[in-house]
Amino acid sequence: MRRNNGLAAAAAIILCGMGSAASAADFSVGLGAALAPDYEGSDDAKAVPLWSIRASALYHPETYVSLVGTELRSNLVPHDHFRAGLIAKYLADYEDVDDSRVKRLNRPEAALQTGVTLGYDFVAGPMIDAVFEIDASYDALHGNGGLVTPRARYRTLLNQRWRLEGSISSSYASEDYMSNRFGIGSGDAGRSGLDQYNADDGFKDVSLAGSVTFMVTPNWSLTGLVGYARMIGDAEDSPIVEDRGSQDQAFTGAMVNYRF
Repeated sequence: MRRNNGLAAAAAIILCGMGSAASAADFSVGLGAALAPDYEGSDDAKAVPLWSIRASALYHPETYVSLVGTELRSNLVPHDHFRAGLIAKYLADYEDVDDSRVKRLNRPEAALQTGVTLGYDFVAGPMIDAVFEIDASYDALHGNGGLVTPRARYRTLLNQRWRLEGSISSSYASEDYMSNRFGIGSGDAGRSGLDQYNADDGFKDVSLAGSVTFMVTPNWSLTGLVGYARMIGDAEDSPIVEDRGSQDQAFTGAMVNYRF
């Protein structure tokens, strides 16, 4: 009987701890718009809706799940420095792009890159974060290859109202990924008028990204985002990029956020 009482007490303590962790969690939503490349390697910019949903401090101050646009990120490890979580990102096909020749390509197929992220926070604290992380993902829809993306990320709170964040990254793509997104077979060459092209595995880009957030009130905030990517390797030399697009890719956006 005493043993049962002890188990019941332990269970109660665990449940109470979970309840207090859940009550301390932060939830926020954001809505805005962005100008983004029409496709990966395009020289045309397209206005797109931008949204975010984030749950932070789930059961530890550093745990979170975040969805920004079509990209899901998370940290599920309750530790001040080590990071590990699930990631996912949807990549559309080219049926709706503006370029008439690129639109005729049967490839690429849409992809859902799913995988994991691992990282270490060298400077963890309420005012500053300095993180190195590596993402590894694979296409769960059609098996069209994988990506490995090392990234260095830095975040700082200037004061109670301003927050800055920046990152630098590069993505290594498998041959299947490169073939799907940048290769042109004989059939697609005939349909589009573009030259045939065989894209091998390798690093496909180098990217810089940054954001600035202004806290209007404790609940409302404004976020501006900018990004730049330089296509490299076989991605840069693809006719989709070299002949019809641009090696330079830019992104700008803004969101209004509400924290519950």
